[in-house]
Order: sequence, then C-alpha cells, then structure tokens
Amino acid sequence: MIRKYLEPGKLMLNSGLLQKSWRRISEAYESTNRNQAPGLVFKTYQEARYTIVVFVAQPIHTNYPLDSVLTPLSGTPDQNPFHFLCLEKIPLENIPSFSLHTPAYQLFDSAKNDLIHLKSELLKSEKPVIITGAVLGGSVASLFTLWLLETIDPKLRRPLCITFGSPLIGDAKLQQILENSLRNSCFFHVADAAQPLITQGFKPFGTFLIYLGSQYICIDDPETVTELLSGVNNGDVLLGWRDYGQVLGRLAQPSAVDPRLMIDDGVINRMAERAEKKKLRYDPLTKLNHMKIEMMYLEWYKKKSEMGYYDRFKTMMKSPNSTVDMVFQRRKKELNEYWISLVAEVEKMPQSEKSLLKTRSLFAGNNYRRIVEPLDISEYYLSGKREYRTTGRSRHYEMLEKWFEAEKIKQKIKPVRWEGRDLSDLLMFDSCFWAEVEEAILLNNDLSTQLVGREVLFEKLMRFEEYVWKMIEKREVSPEIFLEESSFMKWWREYKEIKGLHAPPTYFTEFMNSRRYQSYGKAC
Repeated sequence: MIRKYLEPGKLMLNSGLLQKSWRRISEAYESTNRNQAPGLVFKTYQEARYTIVVFVAQPIHTNYPLDSVLTPLSGTPDQNPFHFLCLEKIPLENIPSFSLHTPAYQLFDSAKNDLIHLKSELLKSEKPVIITGAVLGGSVASLFTLWLLETIDPKLRRPLCITFGSPLIGDAKLQQILENSLRNSCFFHVADAAQPLITQGFKPFGTFLIYLGSQYICIDDPETVTELLSGVNNGDVLLGWRDYGQVLGRLAQPSAVDPRLMIDDGVINRMAERAEKKKLRYDPLTKLNHMKIEMMYLEWYKKKSEMGYYDRFKTMMKSPNSTVDMVFQRRKKELNEYWISLVAEVEKMPQSEKSLLKTRSLFAGNNYRRIVEPLDISEYYLSGKREYRTTGRSRHYEMLEKWFEAEKIKQKIKPVRWEGRDLSDLLMFDSCFWAEVEEAILLNNDLSTQLVGREVLFEKLMRFEEYVWKMIEKREVSPEIFLEESSFMKWWREYKEIKGLHAPPTYFTEFMNSRRYQSYGKAC
C-alpha cells in the first residue's frame, strides 16, 4: 500500500522537471537584488521543450497576525480576479467568496498590470508551460496559475505549477472549489516536513511531495498533508528562503523510496479510510455514465413500442417473445440495482456528502424513475396486488422524487409542455400514473360485482377522472395512453359504459367522447 504513495513522486523526480524548475528558480533568485524593497519579480525562460516562468518574492520580515493572514474575496469581477472560481457549482452549498493568503495576494495584485501581459503571452505558447517558484514566490506562482486557468482551452494541455516550500494560499472554501476540478491536477508542491507551514485557516490543494528526513511521500489527501505540515511559525520562517536543491539531491537517493516509510501507521490508515470513503462516493457516479447508456436503450425500446411502452412490457411479462424483450428485462434489472444501491448509500452519508452525490445524479435519477417505475408497476399489478402508491412503492423511487422536487423548488424550475409541441417521445410527469390507471381498472371491476358501497367506488373514479384531466390540461401525459389497445383506453371504454349516456358531462368526458384526444400531443 505504501508504494502507491511513492510512485507519483518517483515519476516526477525521474522526469527532471523538479530539478529543472529548481535550477531556474536559483538562477532567478541569484540575479535578483536581495537588498531591494520587497516585491515580486518574474522571469520567463524558453527551453527546448518547455516555457518556464519563475516567480521570485523577496523575504518579508513582518509577522502577520493569524487573524489577518487571510484576505476574503467576493465573487464580483471588479473586486476579485478569481471571480470565475466563485461560479463553480458546489452542490447545495453557497460559496459566494473565499479567502487567500494575504502576503501572496498583495504581491500578485501589485504586479497585476504586468501579469496581464504575461498571461496573454502564455496563452499563445505552443509549448507546455511550467510556472514555478519557491516559498512566497511559489505562492504567487500558484495564484497566477489559477488566474491563467480561467481562459485555458480545456482541449489544450494545461499549465503545471511547481512550488517549493510555499505557504498554502487558500481557505477551506477554495479547497472545496478545486477538490473535484481538473484545475487541482495542475499543482505539484514540494515541501519539507521539518519546516512546517502555517496551516491555521488554510487548506491544501493539489499534489504534495513531502520530504521526511531521508524519505518522501507523495499524496493528494488534504487531511494528511495538513497533518504532516502543521505548525505555527513566525513570519520570518514562513516567508524566508530555503535551498531545495539539497532536498532534491537527497530525494534522488535509493533510500528515499524505501517502502518501509517512517510515518505513523495511524496516518496511513486514516488516509486509506478516507480514500475508501471517497471511492464509495465517486464510484457510483463513474458508473452513472454506463447507466445513462442503459437508459438510452430503454428509451429506444419505448419509441419502438407500437402498442405503447407500458402495455408492451405488460404483455412481454406475461410471455416474453423475443430476445429484445429479454435483454430489455436484464437492463431494467441492472438499472434498478444501481439506483437502489445508490439511494441507500446517499441516505447513509452525512448531509455535506449526501448533497454532493444527490445533485450530481439528480436529473438522471428523475429520468430513470419516470421510465422504469411504470415497468415495476406493471409487474406489481400482474402479481395480483393493489394500492401500489401507498403500500408497494420502493423507497428509492420516493426519495428520488422527493429530492428532485426539492431541487425544482430551489432552482425555481417549472417544467411546461407548451401547446403545439410534439409529446410523442416525452415521459409522463407522474411516474405513478399507470398505478392510478390499474387502480381505476380494478374499481371498474369492483363496480360490476358489488351492490354495496358503490357510491364510494364512484367517488374514487371521479377523483381519478379529475386527476387525469388536470394532467391532460397541463400536457403532462404521453400520447401513448390514447392508443386504442392501451390499458388506459380499456379503462375508459368500461368507465364510459358504467357512467351511462345520461350522466352529466365533464371536461374529461367531453374531451374523450369528441375524440379530441386523437390530436393530443401532436406538433402543430
């Protein structure tokens, strides 16, 4: 298990990028007048294969009180050059601002005009760009890289930022924004555990190669990074200079990759536990893409169902008559297993993690519910059961619907199927519609056999009629319910006879008797 925390660092060391970056940092540092007033210097080096930009910041000998070492930034472009990060979607959490390391941000801001020109030049670079710096210069390099990543074309190679002994630059909100972003992979930090950084109020992001005396560990777990680098130092140590050339030399020794890492087992075990929890969180989301493909197959099946999607499946359940139907049943089973498992995992999670998983799969879950639940309803009533909505419905359907409705209210979504739109390929708004139809068919049957309690049965049928009419008015039912051989039309023909010719007309009965349903859902 230890080896996986060594390999990324070994790859970086063997690539020569760390050594090349440090040589350029040393060169730029030596050529800078150490006696000049504190400020920022950056130099660009055109290598054969890379463009390297080095940021150098003079040591600052001022102690910053911990309560003033973070500068909060709002989401407005005129006040925050990193405003685009505030637009990142952190599910169900409002992050209108984040805070940055004050000395680094002040240096970045002071050179903003010059950095605009540098940014423009680097965006034109045909070679990979490496942005680097040591200590406070590395912190500014990180800020500049973040700024550059606003306009980098995602199809092109992204810049790589390499820092050495640099203070962490942001708070927990910035870490949250970057944690699951591609931008997170653009940062590689080299740090010495013997020189801990101030971490109070700061949170790491990116990958860290941490030097541990004669060994190293290469990790991207924020909690472990914080644990290994924690400490409170004065401003001189935090922002001073350290020769990492010696550190890189020691890291090149064979003993540095000894798998018997001299780290407390508790640190490794806690990191492994967090990795497992993260895997449980995101593996279902990775599989979600596969489930979407399965859903596309079911949607194709729906379009090919001339007798209606629901009734074709109902017929198929009585006697599967084709390989297509059997494959369809297998796909339905796989989808149900996935979503039942996913909802169960979500419900076990703390609220902060639950919201992330819910939102990412919310709309896919809603489509799944609307296309697959009718099939479960079909099986339920074929088995002779009743009252699906109140006693037979799976909890995972209830939770998917509840979460989706809550998100609709939050985002003020009001789905509307406007007049003139073709509804033939769209799904029913109410995934339990066919359960209501089956209950109405059973009520018809009860009326034909019962002499007592008929008024109650009629009232229930009238409520169903009103329910259907409201959905028709809102264009929330699929036109397939009006196919002549559908279960709904079977119910209607029986209901029409039960009501008789002399019953007071309703909007629904007029709609059906005048056969206006034949043009329902067709494009104008």
